[in-house]
Amino acid sequence: MYILEGDARKMTQEKPMTEPSESLQEVASSLADEAGEAPQVIEGEAEPLADFLASTEAKPVAMKTSEFEYPTGAEVPIPPVGGDPLGVFERIIDEADFLPASFLEQGAQVQRSVARVVLTKPHAGLPAGAGWATGFLISPSLFMTNNHVINDIAFASKIRIQFNYQLGPDGIELVSESFLPELDGVFWTNPALDYSVIRLQPNQAADGSGEVLPGDHWGFIPLNQSPIYREKQHFNVIQHPSGRRKEVALQDNEIHKLFENTVRYTADTEPGSSGSPVFDNLWQLVALHHAGGEKDASGKWLDNQGIRVDRIIADLRAHFAGNNDDVLAELGIPV
Repeated sequence: MYILEGDARKMTQEKPMTEPSESLQEVASSLADEAGEAPQVIEGEAEPLADFLASTEAKPVAMKTSEFEYPTGAEVPIPPVGGDPLGVFERIIDEADFLPASFLEQGAQVQRSVARVVLTKPHAGLPAGAGWATGFLISPSLFMTNNHVINDIAFASKIRIQFNYQLGPDGIELVSESFLPELDGVFWTNPALDYSVIRLQPNQAADGSGEVLPGDHWGFIPLNQSPIYREKQHFNVIQHPSGRRKEVALQDNEIHKLFENTVRYTADTEPGSSGSPVFDNLWQLVALHHAGGEKDASGKWLDNQGIRVDRIIADLRAHFAGNNDDVLAELGIPV
């Protein structure tokens, strides 16, 4: 389900919907009536109504308080103070999950470079203003996403790239900034690796002092020349799932399988997450998320899949070396 910009989207946030008996059309009609608009339902992949209702609330599902009662056992004895000479009060459960506090600070900085791909013209049954996918800056003005998100320069004329589409720490929507693709600039796409790189146009500075590149405001994520993949490694995905405000998947996110061109992991994604960067716990880029992975015999999804960043770098080098070495220099890729 794609979330639209404008009054209808705001009404969705202000009105939590918890009645499972409501149909999708009833929900849309109710919201549209309050917003003074004709009802319109825009569907992505089929999803249970409960999932749709959860996705339309302001907070991600993982941040909501559980509505069910957890079974409670009887009181347990509390060891007396000073009665723990061997340190039995504390224990590592399975493997240590400690991370330095700087993990949060680094992640907060990295996420700034991740943006929402927004339609500026109707496409595939979606109206202008609908969230289409995710992507991120890999230089001050070069933007990466999937080939199935931007497959040619003609489609690039139908989108804009929106940074800072997210909530602040106080729960208030932040001011976003959009940039347009440069239709006669650098563009390279590879369907086999499902990635595209495109140059974004600068904006004019608000004070009229000159041009501002996207990376001047939002930074960029360097391409990782030597990604490390190890068993049970944790990955983190920054994304705009279902076109919503920016969210992160930091839990239950282990590497599942590794292939020569892709890596599979258990981090959650949704339609709209295509083109998201996948990081290790050092916030180094390891993959470009692009699709679901595999299902078990019952049809349950087991993992998601990303394109390995080292394969993307090798392809960029093969394409631009001798053809446009300046692009490789800009990306920090040795020829």
